[in-house]
Amino acid sequence: MKKIVIINGGNSSERDVSLVSATEVYNALTSLGYDCLKIDPSDFDNVEDFLQQLRDEKPYIVFNALHGGDGENGNIQALLEMAEIPFTGSGSLTSKLAMDKYVSKLIAQDLNIPTPKFFLFIKGMRLAEINIQFSLPYIVKPNNGGSSVGITVVKELSHLEDALNSALVYDDRVLIEQFIPGKELTVTILGQQTYPVVEIRPIDGWYDYKNKYTKGNTEYICPAEISEYYSSKVQEMAYNFFERIAGKAYGRIDFRFDGEEFYFLEANTLPGMTSLSLTPMAVKSKGIDFKTLLQRIIDLSF
Repeated sequence: MKKIVIINGGNSSERDVSLVSATEVYNALTSLGYDCLKIDPSDFDNVEDFLQQLRDEKPYIVFNALHGGDGENGNIQALLEMAEIPFTGSGSLTSKLAMDKYVSKLIAQDLNIPTPKFFLFIKGMRLAEINIQFSLPYIVKPNNGGSSVGITVVKELSHLEDALNSALVYDDRVLIEQFIPGKELTVTILGQQTYPVVEIRPIDGWYDYKNKYTKGNTEYICPAEISEYYSSKVQEMAYNFFERIAGKAYGRIDFRFDGEEFYFLEANTLPGMTSLSLTPMAVKSKGIDFKTLLQRIIDLSF
């Protein structure tokens, strides 16, 4: 029986989401006949002990169910690469590029993929140094983060400082981004294929942490209610971006759509695997169930 070590938890702001993802992955892979074990990197006093535990387990592969922080920014990936332990998903450099929203936006621009106008605020800057060349409202968010943690929609300039302080709790660099009205869309990539576009439609407010992870708070439309032309266009943008950063196995690219143009928001190299997650939803619309998805991720990661 092949052993799979599922790394989960960690110490990022997305720890709770990771634990849920890992439980679903554990149950599915166990039912497929794998010998599964969950390991939390935050349980170890140092990196050496963590790596030694992984070596002792001699896994067929490590399934990375971490979200955010060191699990998604390339640090864990770099450790596993150094230790020559196979793991699911993209490598360390790809993960680092994708996690950095500012760098991702520069890559999108280089590919001629539109992205909302933005300003990078760095801890220690004075408010007087902020030179924003676009109108309110703003989206203020940690530059390295996910699950909508630390994000604020700023509708009045007087609220900007509080929004920056909220984001600075999670990162020393904060992205102030132009708000794009319209639809929120996401495209899943599995292997060499893109899957139906998912539209994310919160019942109330915007797609914050609560609406993202509370059942019934958000409506998901798959495939999204956009024309075949527009679907193909945004799928091509997503694939081109994922290919440029050398994404591996699977990923998800998020966009806003104002009815005429798509705007790149961010890339996700470790999409969630909860019951409300978007990647399982997208592939399911093409007849791929959760167990098959996980098996494909494993096969594509070698």
